[in-house]
Amino acid sequence: MKRVNKVLLSTGLAMLPLSTAWAAGWAAPSNYPAGAPKDFDLVVNNTTNWILGFVGLVAILALIFGGVQYLTAAGNEDQVRDAKATIKNAIIGLVIAGLAYAIVLTIVTKVLVESSSSSPAT
Repeated sequence: MKRVNKVLLSTGLAMLPLSTAWAAGWAAPSNYPAGAPKDFDLVVNNTTNWILGFVGLVAILALIFGGVQYLTAAGNEDQVRDAKATIKNAIIGLVIAGLAYAIVLTIVTKVLVESSSSSPAT
């Protein structure tokens, strides 16, 4: 069970930077119009919201699972330790997801929006 929690957490965290990198345009489709910064901002925001919503859902489910583990441990120290580790990892996952959202929002706001508003129209 401990291995499954680690795999789920690491998979969810590994997907986050890869997907936001795609959303940021590092691997953007070739048919994307070059002169549409507002649409690009919308794509970045929507993609970030979907991914972070999924990561948040997984973290909340892990938190609930850890709580159920803790309640059903019945005094078994090994199960209590595993439950506490699951709860701790779920909280860490929520914090990382929140920080990732703040970082992406800052990048979108400062780099994309401000640079597109200050660039001359072509």
